Amino acid sequence: MLGKIAFFETDDRPDIAADRARIQPALLQHLQSSGRDISVTPALGGTLGICFDAVIAGEKRFLKTHLPGPDARGSLTREADILVRLYGTAIVLGRFEAPLADGTSRLCLLMPALTPLSAPIEPANAIATIRECSQRFGDWRPDDLPAFEQYLASAARALKTLSERGLLSHASAAELRRLIARLEDRLPSPPQTVCHGDFGPKNIMLEGNVSRVIDWEDAFLGIAGYDYLYWLTFMENRPFLQTAAFGRTGLPGEIERAILALVVLLKSYLAVCSGAYLKHAVSPQERIAEIIELR
Repeated sequence: MLGKIAFFETDDRPDIAADRARIQPALLQHLQSSGRDISVTPALGGTLGICFDAVIAGEKRFLKTHLPGPDARGSLTREADILVRLYGTAIVLGRFEAPLADGTSRLCLLMPALTPLSAPIEPANAIATIRECSQRFGDWRPDDLPAFEQYLASAARALKTLSERGLLSHASAAELRRLIARLEDRLPSPPQTVCHGDFGPKNIMLEGNVSRVIDWEDAFLGIAGYDYLYWLTFMENRPFLQTAAFGRTGLPGEIERAILALVVLLKSYLAVCSGAYLKHAVSPQERIAEIIELR
């Protein structure tokens, strides 16, 4: 989520549609050099990555590249390393440089065409999927992973912005400050792991009958249990908030509640930065109050 927040916090954002149009012919030319029949079409959506559907010699494939700049390249490089650590060569089938007309190039990942889930998964399956990823990581940590402290810094900006715009009540803002302070106080002690950073329904896909967790571009070094609590905040999973929010991560209930509040605060801030909140049926205050009132 931090990558998306950083994208919308700046006024000097790249034009994703224009960038996609520049990259598509370069990808097609690079892949056609192998002499195989190739088609490449844009896969719309997403904020940090630029993606394409491809058919290569009759086989469906997925291509992912990045926005301009070293930070975006570094994020995609880390994502590729994480996917290889988790799944070997099953997901990252290849990586290559696609040269552009301006003399620059973009790193591109070649992946299989995965299938979306047909229905939301149960909380037990969600946390089992996260734990499987953590077990595969073990003590391994990719280089230059963002730290959880950066989430707390973003939370301070989020609180300020939402309060100044009248999108938070004074009582909700005060409770959020208290909960975030609890996380700051606990920072040295919680078990740390590689967190996905955007563990939601759309980022759990199927390769045949096997689930794969994709889109690790927002990965960070955080608190074990964060990804499960983040997963609960998606609209599809809201029914589980009342029945499965506490007691599954091994963290104290107050810390689980604080992480839930942090996530919804940052999601609300992202929606404000992007302007998406104007179309949301549920206001930032309502979403945050729902978390604060959980028991």
